[in-house]
Amino acid sequence: MKIAIITIGSELLNGSRLDTNSKWIAQKVLPWNGEIVSKISIPDTDQDIINTLNYYISQSLDMIICTGGLGPTHDDITAKTLYDYFKDTPIFDDDYWYILKGEFKKRGYDISNLNKSQAYRPSIGKIIPNTIGTARGLHYKKKNTHVIVLPGVPAEMKLMMKTTVLPMIGDLSKTSTSFKMYRTTGIPESHLYEKLLPLINKYSEVDIAFLPSFLGVDIRISSKINKDFDKINNQLFLIIEDYYYADNEIELEEVVAMLLTDTNLSIATAESCTGGLIGDRLTNVSGVSNIYKGGVIAYSNQMKINLLNVKESTISQYGAVSEQTAKEMAIGVQKKFLSDIGISTTGIAGPTGGTNKKPIGLVYIGFHYKKITKVYKFNFRLDRKSNKMITSQAALNIIRKHLL
Repeated sequence: MKIAIITIGSELLNGSRLDTNSKWIAQKVLPWNGEIVSKISIPDTDQDIINTLNYYISQSLDMIICTGGLGPTHDDITAKTLYDYFKDTPIFDDDYWYILKGEFKKRGYDISNLNKSQAYRPSIGKIIPNTIGTARGLHYKKKNTHVIVLPGVPAEMKLMMKTTVLPMIGDLSKTSTSFKMYRTTGIPESHLYEKLLPLINKYSEVDIAFLPSFLGVDIRISSKINKDFDKINNQLFLIIEDYYYADNEIELEEVVAMLLTDTNLSIATAESCTGGLIGDRLTNVSGVSNIYKGGVIAYSNQMKINLLNVKESTISQYGAVSEQTAKEMAIGVQKKFLSDIGISTTGIAGPTGGTNKKPIGLVYIGFHYKKITKVYKFNFRLDRKSNKMITSQAALNIIRKHLL
């Protein structure tokens, strides 16, 4: 099924906002047998919207997905433009206006009359429900092209895609695509490609795509030919098994939380260079209070000594960024919180503070569980924020591997 994406908003063109919607949509339609053949960002003008719709409909596409411009302010003109384009006369929806007023009241606000523009519904088009926002989506059809219009707010757009649009794409599609996603971490894209090259050469009918980020590489495997798809997946998994942690959209912290729950083990975190990121990621997982005891952000040397019982002599002799300090931090936090596992991070995030012996990006991660105490050394050499995030990823992966 051939699909085009239109993201509407002048802020996307002048750099005020980053277009993340089209990237997300393009990734999500594939398992539902959708294929993005074109995407464009356009300003908030009726003529730009009309011209772009005319062009894409003339290309005989199966669907056009538009996001943006459904809000209540003066520059949100998408709905009005669509009503005019499809010669539709919108009807004021008293029931929906009543619901909107109730939602605003729950949040402690009086509803603005500006929101009345969002209470209209089409006469000939269809409404796409929005259960977490005020702007409902629209669905029209011209010739053989379905035109879908969704809010630009990512959370609202994603939920409406998942509940309504993606199943619609699956129902309308005339082809079937086998699809699977593998998430890996701890290995560069080039090394993964090298390992998988024989498989890529052997099965040319299968598309194996590499989707890298500094946290890891997602591998997407898809094929319109179902023959041998399971066999290929089994062979691929055996090659990447050491680096694989999940399928689809599951995050590493979710995997770690699940393993801790399954093994009935608790954990505590002692963080210096990561500034609480490991604890933050773990507490993003619902139900983690059963296995996460708590954490200490011991950024200064004195707090490492006072809160985690790191020896002053250890820091004097080896430094705060050292194998010895990371080890004592992991043991200290485990004892402080009476958890089963202690994990620690200490490093030089940059862009300053590095030396020839201890360069920017040098990180030590300590792990302590019963009689097992290990320290892992890394040299990430990235910018400050990336160093913090990739260190938290490496720490979570260390926990995952030990739990397995």
